[in-house]
Amino acid sequence: MSKRLKWIFGLVLAVVIIEELCLPWLVSSCVTLGMAEILATERVTVSIEKRPALAMVAGLFDRIAVKTENAKVDKINFAEFDVVLTDVKLDAQALIGRRQLVVQSAGDAELTAVLTQEELSRFLNQAVKGVKNAVVTVSDNQVKVNGDFGLSGIASVAVTLEGRIIADGQKIKFVTDRFLINNTLVGKLGGAALTEVVLADLKKLPFGVTVRTISMDNGKVTVYADNRVN
Repeated sequence: MSKRLKWIFGLVLAVVIIEELCLPWLVSSCVTLGMAEILATERVTVSIEKRPALAMVAGLFDRIAVKTENAKVDKINFAEFDVVLTDVKLDAQALIGRRQLVVQSAGDAELTAVLTQEELSRFLNQAVKGVKNAVVTVSDNQVKVNGDFGLSGIASVAVTLEGRIIADGQKIKFVTDRFLINNTLVGKLGGAALTEVVLADLKKLPFGVTVRTISMDNGKVTVYADNRVN
């Protein structure tokens, strides 16, 4: 082999190594920063797949897997928020140029997220008018809330709410099944403020998913969502 051919071969080999090893690392860091901005968290781990890797420059991916902790959607924080996207096309200019994650299309999108009872307590105390000192307990597909509720701003009563976290399309809601004062069942004293509370709207995400199942047990709520038609 002539020196010229050796030089060309070496150059091609170097390009392939850079493409297959360095490019995925660079693009993965861009995806990490983009998702960290969307979910307002620094605890993000990203895995990306594409062959050939050069296609990533055009925003094409076979698979993107994202694992996050303490991820914020709307005003509530998810202890765990894991996303898997397949056959993905991202806006390459936004991703590489501005570190922004803009999903133009995705074949499949799957989301698994976890809410803790402590975060539900914090959310109700801060986001729902009239609620104070709320303590949430999650067990056996039921959510129980013990706390105080203000009446017309002049008094407050100790209340217990028994309800569930439900799916409403792309929304995650807390709905009240039973409203008790001093362990006595009463009507809808709190009105709409307490009978149905929107916790998060997944429309805020850069990819479309619909909530499929929600389970409640052992102090946490687990949400599964995807983009499948059926």
